[in-house]
Amino acid sequence: MIYLHIFTEEPSIEKVFNVILPKLLNSDNVHFRVYAHQGKDDLMHALRTTLPTISKIPNSRILITRDQDLYSCLELKQQINDIIKDKCKSPYLIRIICRELEAWFLGDMNAIQRAYPRFEPSKYQNSSKFRDVDIIHSPNERLKEIIPDYEKLDNLPKNEVAERIAPYLTIDNEFTFNKSPSFQNTLNAIQKLTL
Repeated sequence: MIYLHIFTEEPSIEKVFNVILPKLLNSDNVHFRVYAHQGKDDLMHALRTTLPTISKIPNSRILITRDQDLYSCLELKQQINDIIKDKCKSPYLIRIICRELEAWFLGDMNAIQRAYPRFEPSKYQNSSKFRDVDIIHSPNERLKEIIPDYEKLDNLPKNEVAERIAPYLTIDNEFTFNKSPSFQNTLNAIQKLTL
């Protein structure tokens, strides 16, 4: 049995992992747990304190995810690696989500449409603005603008959106249906860790 431990910076991505991982993993061989934190500082604290203990559990594998926001992916990965490299006793991978989780949703506009029937993907799918979803600044703002249910709100209700869209995200064999390379790379990392 493999024990996959996923450290995240916020609860909304936990909702996504809890839906897609049972579709992706062989539940007879892999047990997973998501550790959602209350922001980047909370996550970084857990990498110093909680992760070393969890990494000692036999057959553990660890995935660490963090939003890129406006930082350099390479610098963030290096920063996380510097914190855990001598403390982690099990195999681990770090994945930086470009730029935020909501880019994963923009990468699968059919999933958005299934979660929000008033949304019209044809208006956006071929737009140059949405061609490379991983470089969109503030994808949560773009999502709020294009989903009719939220366009009048000040802030996107991230947990609600994750709960509604996650069940419809397409998980194909190569993960290439979703236009977010960050989504593809994260699911590939999960597969590598659990083989």
